[in-house]
Amino acid sequence: MKNIIKYFVLLVSLCFSSCEGDLNPTLYGTITSEDAFKTPQDLEAATTALYYELRQKGWGPYMFSDGSSFVMDEAVTDEWTTKWAWANFLNGTWTTEEIMAVGFYNWVAPNVTRCTYTIARIEECALGEDVKTEYISQIRALRAFFMFDLYRFYGPMPLIIEADRAINPDPDYKPERPSAASVEEFITTELRAAADLLPVEWPQYGRVTKGATLHYLLKYYMFKKEYQNALNIANEIIGLNYYRLEEKYADIFSAQHEGNRELIFVVRAEALADYGMHTYANTLPGDFASPHGNVIDGWNGHRMPWAFYDTFDEDDTRRELAVIEYTTRAGATTNLRQTGDIGALPLKYGIDPEASGIWAGNDKVLDRYAEVLLFKAEILNELNGPNNESVNLINDIRKRAFGAGVTFPSEIILSEEFNTEVNGEEVGAFTMKNYDAAYGAAWTYNIDNNSILSGENALHINVIKSNTDFWTLQVRADNQPVRSGHDYTIRFKVKASQNMNLDFRAEGPLAHTELIPLEANTIKNVSFDTAPAGSDGICVVFFALGNTGDNYDIWIDAFEFEAKKQVSAGTGNYLVKLSDFPSKESLRDWILKERGWEFWYEGKRREDLIRMGKYIEVGQQIGTNFDEKNLLFPIPSHVLIENPKITQNPRY
Repeated sequence: MKNIIKYFVLLVSLCFSSCEGDLNPTLYGTITSEDAFKTPQDLEAATTALYYELRQKGWGPYMFSDGSSFVMDEAVTDEWTTKWAWANFLNGTWTTEEIMAVGFYNWVAPNVTRCTYTIARIEECALGEDVKTEYISQIRALRAFFMFDLYRFYGPMPLIIEADRAINPDPDYKPERPSAASVEEFITTELRAAADLLPVEWPQYGRVTKGATLHYLLKYYMFKKEYQNALNIANEIIGLNYYRLEEKYADIFSAQHEGNRELIFVVRAEALADYGMHTYANTLPGDFASPHGNVIDGWNGHRMPWAFYDTFDEDDTRRELAVIEYTTRAGATTNLRQTGDIGALPLKYGIDPEASGIWAGNDKVLDRYAEVLLFKAEILNELNGPNNESVNLINDIRKRAFGAGVTFPSEIILSEEFNTEVNGEEVGAFTMKNYDAAYGAAWTYNIDNNSILSGENALHINVIKSNTDFWTLQVRADNQPVRSGHDYTIRFKVKASQNMNLDFRAEGPLAHTELIPLEANTIKNVSFDTAPAGSDGICVVFFALGNTGDNYDIWIDAFEFEAKKQVSAGTGNYLVKLSDFPSKESLRDWILKERGWEFWYEGKRREDLIRMGKYIEVGQQIGTNFDEKNLLFPIPSHVLIENPKITQNPRY
């Protein structure tokens, strides 16, 4: 887990009621506007204050709170719902007073002014240009992020982007709504300029980078369906040669894999009050038991509807993070489908073992590299129709989803050096089983500490009578876990007092037989690979000493059962083919499905449905009175009261 870094925060008190409502935002800290902006540390504090606005003690506009961009981007879509009494919001009958519809505006509109003010103060300070550029480029990017998200939710709104208006606010300033063209030009100009100044990577994780800024520009061009511009930006991000797909889907969102190279922009979190994220609390039933034993709270809200859950292929690992069945704190098993729940638990963010109460340390993922690849697949289809490159990009995503290309590191399943005592039939990890004693099979065994196999100890067996079947005498290790399609290696040292063939076997999902010829009184170091396991499960491995002769000694030591390092080929018939898509429309429909399976619970669905012309259709299947007005959210009523020149969005 990362260490919490606490910063001084610039104290800025601003009031721009004509554009933003009666907000009077104040950021508390130890630096006043009179003595700030004199040292690099001041600039760091001022910039950090703006990053803080992304999360605001975990309840901010880019987290999971009511009125956050996440909730608004999942509104009335097929992939998300909640058990809470949000009838108006879930039906699309939004009002100008509903926090879920207007909360984002109330949070974020003042942030544009804060950014403008901070840029102006940095520009006029006496520090060197290199230092000023380092911070101004980040703030310009953040301001453009805020403006684009406000624009796509509410349409063009008057915001403070002029330095003089930010530093010297005029309560009588009551502008009309600007043109869409002017807002769009500002967003694209700022994003391009900031991207050209920002580095690919900062020493401090979580800062706005070149890639994050370019990705927002890519999202803008996709929003506008400017596909050639979008293609240029997608190629520029790919050409940074910095990002890559994480091998395992679940690791992208894990608290233990923060900072992985698939992540483009995140809101950082730590499992502490006010510094964490609270996705679990929004999702989990109150009686949910963490698999790690830590106590986490649940408010039993967010769900993935069953209809969407059922669209996944059963072999798709992405569905594994949507949980149907869980263990309660009382130790019982609850199946949500059987209990009539409205959907599965969207546990995309794996349970953080350090989480406590409502707070977890998983970083909130805003943007990641998989979207660049699927955007490019979509762009190429829109420009050229179905094509091999789009299909290959989709398959790059699907290979991971179905386990292909995932590198499984080597893992020792069982290691036994026989540095132990005999306990009845148990000798370390092995059990000595005489299945034919009633018919005369007989042996004795002990731990030999005479270093006969060049080690301190060894299992020593005297076979008195082995009888005629391989199964009569067995040195067994039960309950060994194996995974489907994985190869394994067996290693051990052995010596026998006579020439013989030692019979090693594995039974269960891993089925293997290996006959090992031994020369009398010669130490042999054995190593061989097994056939792949046929399925996930538990197997037994054993030495079969039946039918090996009578009155001889055998020593065994340094036994290892290892899962080999390998790259999985995946499961099922998961690759798509160019011939599957006879038209641009058919490939577009598939990309929409693929984006749903890949980005569920990430706040991408509403924009995807709008861009592909499906939002109203889907919304009308889910909500009541859902129509074209829902392509925008309503402007808060207090904004209209304070500035009568601002017109409400249509049909609100």
